Amino acid sequence: MLEDSLRQKYSFLTKTQKKIADFLLLRGEEAAFHPVKKLSNQLNISEATIVRFARAVGFKGYPNLQQELQVLIRKKLAPSKILQNIIHKNPKKNLFQQIYEMDAFNHTETAKANQDETLEKVINEIMSAKRIGITAHRSTYAVAFLLAFFLGQLREHCEIIDFGQGLLPHSLKNYGPKDLIIGISFPRYTAQTLKILEYGKQVGCKIVAITDRPVSPIGQLAHLVLIASHKSVTVFNSLVGAITIVNLLVAGVSMKRKSSLKYLKSCEPIVNHLEVFLK
Repeated sequence: MLEDSLRQKYSFLTKTQKKIADFLLLRGEEAAFHPVKKLSNQLNISEATIVRFARAVGFKGYPNLQQELQVLIRKKLAPSKILQNIIHKNPKKNLFQQIYEMDAFNHTETAKANQDETLEKVINEIMSAKRIGITAHRSTYAVAFLLAFFLGQLREHCEIIDFGQGLLPHSLKNYGPKDLIIGISFPRYTAQTLKILEYGKQVGCKIVAITDRPVSPIGQLAHLVLIASHKSVTVFNSLVGAITIVNLLVAGVSMKRKSSLKYLKSCEPIVNHLEVFLK
């Protein structure tokens, strides 16, 4: 295991190598998805020194060390581990009050993390794209559905892209340089979301990430990144911040896109025919 290897060999490392080891042990979540160049700049240590460090602690190279670090981070973020920490940390405090306070914190942090300029750029991309695909998996699928549901009432060619029913290749083949794919992903990051965004970028799509940090797996490959705080006192991520981002984007599109009202009204005859709502 990486942590054990670093600790066992720590006393044999040079001063510079110990600096790298300290960073990985204390802030490994940041380094797990950094390219070696970015880590080099952050620590002010040459890339060659980082590669030699990786070999000194038992890996063939930095990519191998990074893979092990990613596994370690994902294990630390496992729901069972989070729940265990919660039980030991706050055994008597009112759980409901903790959740209210944490979700209020997530709202505040999400507001701080996103500049109006970035939100405006994303809204403009949504309005100008020929086709919009939204992808997310597991718990964040609910956020993707909400975004697709609202945007689908304001403009045409808006859909969820997922692995369901084996139709993913048929969906992705329709995407190209004039299109936009929005990915939503929080720890534990899903591989499927990343793969879809990687393909979209390869074929020239604009990529927007809604995630927890700019250096998350999907954040690193996106053209534009929106940050949603996801901290929680329960087992699962809070989605309050992500839903706030959805509300901001939908409000922006509905107010700025002149044809939104017309498109929304065009759906009403279908809604009435299907008797969607109780009378």
